[in-house]
Formats: sequence, structure tokens, C-alpha cells
Amino acid sequence: MMSTSPLCSGRTVCRFSPFLAVLPFLLLTACFSGQQEGKTSGDKSAEKAALLDTVKLSQLAVPTNAAYNAVLDGLDRNDLQNINRALHVFSNNKADSLSRDSMLVSFDEFMNVVMQEYYTDQLTGNQKMIDHFENREDRTEAVKVTSLLAMHGINLSFREGDFYLEPDQAFVYDHLKGVLTTSSQCYLQTKTELAKGFTDENNRQLSPPDSLARQIIVWEDFMDKNPGYVLKDEIQAQYIDVMAAYISGLEQCPLFDPSTKMLTPAYQASYLSYIEKYPNRESTKIVKKFYDLLASKGYKYDEGLDSFLSEINLIPSQNQQ
Repeated sequence: MMSTSPLCSGRTVCRFSPFLAVLPFLLLTACFSGQQEGKTSGDKSAEKAALLDTVKLSQLAVPTNAAYNAVLDGLDRNDLQNINRALHVFSNNKADSLSRDSMLVSFDEFMNVVMQEYYTDQLTGNQKMIDHFENREDRTEAVKVTSLLAMHGINLSFREGDFYLEPDQAFVYDHLKGVLTTSSQCYLQTKTELAKGFTDENNRQLSPPDSLARQIIVWEDFMDKNPGYVLKDEIQAQYIDVMAAYISGLEQCPLFDPSTKMLTPAYQASYLSYIEKYPNRESTKIVKKFYDLLASKGYKYDEGLDSFLSEINLIPSQNQQ
């Protein structure tokens, strides 16, 4: 609209037009970001103003990722409720498809910062909280904290004396599915599937090698269907990491038996199944080449296998320069 305005006939005015488009969001979020101080002081008028700001924020219709980032920049990273507010602003957007894909990246970055702030401020070194989660008889406080975080799309787990926070991709998808592009819907559904883990037709957990194989298939399918997706580089990196783990083994599930140096049955069975089920995939060419090399060595480890692993190119051909 501004390009048709008489005010935009001069070069100077046009140069500042992007800022003018974002200015209302900056003014609103600047006011909103200061609300916490008013709340803690118990000032009734400040609480009313904060409520008004929340309503205004939920009614914003950002037109671009730049405008969305302006809103996110004004939100306090120490307030979990701002994750939900960021989702509301996203769901009301008026952006084009490319901007919406970029907005998902912006939201993901924002959510991760909020989780990091919560972990640092509320959980790191918090012995009282650790005691609550280690208490098997009284789970009241542990459930309370877990439920609180779940309300904001955060999965909390406690293992070996430490806390782990992860985004609940299903939560994000449920809030945004109506405005996401097809590619971003597929991305969040893929992440949700990966987070749940993989089971066989009898609902039994897959072996570590078969789980890796399934991840390769999932990301390979995604890259084939969404070659220009905004997160293609990150997805390719995940694919390469999983592919490398599949043909080199995991620390908790080694490729070769430590005592005999022979290929473990779990990996051998998985490789054979992969080659049979997916004969025409690009990834299968790598798996088959590696398996044939193993067979030529009697399925026993030797240094020639290390050379293969260091020299093989795992980058999908459609993404190679």
C-alpha cells in the first residue's frame, strides 16, 4: 500500500517504510515487555494494562516474518506464558507462505531461548527441585512442575540427576496447523513422529539399528518432497548424522561385538531388511555398498572399514553443489 501513497514518491520516505510498517508492533511489545514489574508491585492499574496488552497482542495480524520477530523481541524470555502468546500471534498472521515457514523457525528459536532461561533460572543447581523429582513416594511437586511446563508446550524429563526440556512438537502443531504451509505441517509431523520413537507392527519398540533406519527413511522422504524448505540445511545435517550412525554404530549399541570383532546380529539383520524393503532409494546404495564390503571381510572388523566410513559421501545427490 505504501508504494501507491504520495508520501512514497520521495526516495528518503520509501527507504524508511519497512520500519514504519513494524513500528506499531514495536510500540505494543515495548509496553508489554514492561508489564512484569507492575505485576510484582501489586499495582492494580498495571495489571489491567497488562491484560489490555495481552488482548491487543492476541489480535495482531503480522504481515511478515520481520514483523513477527519485532513482536518476539518485545516478549520477556523469562515468562513461560509468552510461548503461548507467540503462538497466538503466529496463528493470526497475514503472511505469505515463505514468511510463514520463516516464522516457524523464528518461533522455534524463541521457544528454545525461553526453555533455556527456565532451565538456568529454575532448575540448574536446584537441589530442592531435584529432591522432589527423586522422591518416589510423593510426586506432588514433580507433577505440578511437569504439568506447568506442559501447558506451555514443554516436555520435562528427569534422568540421572538432571532435567531435560524439549519442545512438544504436537502441542505446537495443534496450535498452528490451520496456518502452516504444507511443508511446515509435514516438518512438525515428522518431528512429532521422531519424538515418539518407533515401534513395529506389534507395537514393540524397534531395535537401535532399526530405529536409525526408520529415521533415515523419514528424513529422506521429507527432503525428496520438500527440496526447497527453509530448514533444508538443518534437516540434511540430521540426515547425515543418522546415516553416519547407522553405518558406524552407536556407543550404547556397537556395530561390532567388542570381544569377537564380528558384526552384531542386530545390525546385520537391519541392513538386510533395509536393502530388501527399499531397493531403489539413494540411501540404500550406501547401505548395500557397506554391507557388501562387510561380507567381503567375513563380517569382521578391519581398518579397511574405517576408510570407507571416512570417504563415503552421505550428502543426498539433489543437495550436492
